[in-house]
Amino acid sequence: MRRDHDLAEDEKLIMMARSRWTSCILPAALLAAYAGAWYMARQTGEDTLTFHVLMAAAGIWGVRFFARRLSTYLMLTDKRIYGEAGVFVTRTLDVPLDKVGGVYIEQTLPGRITGRGTVTITTAGSQFEFPSIPEAVKFRAALMEEVENAQEEADRRQSQALAEAIAASLRSR
Repeated sequence: MRRDHDLAEDEKLIMMARSRWTSCILPAALLAAYAGAWYMARQTGEDTLTFHVLMAAAGIWGVRFFARRLSTYLMLTDKRIYGEAGVFVTRTLDVPLDKVGGVYIEQTLPGRITGRGTVTITTAGSQFEFPSIPEAVKFRAALMEEVENAQEEADRRQSQALAEAIAASLRSR
């Protein structure tokens, strides 16, 4: 995983966001309840094939859920946005700020209470989801501000280049 010490010399870190273990409390409680149900079914002799299939599905869901959330990382600099999500299948985003199309937040009720949410970043050809990001609304605001700053800087450079071209044209007359 990329860290803030991998920044270019002229790059400034604005904000980092990483999923934390606290986002897994509710799913862990659900998996514990499933494990308790499995244990009780084993003790009473009511462990059927259907029950085993349901338990296996819950276990696979739990591993996927925990792995995805605990491996999510976002880094915002003054020049780009970098992010990684996933363990078994990793999706990586490394995009200059002027290529960011939109930023969306999805928050459940517990997410609104804790400030966590799924941050979705769209670029010209792709959409990237980063689940369980702490302070998701604050991250979106910081990202949109940096995107705006990057656009203003690009406009300033374009205006300066145009002015220089016009001045060169006038001098050559």
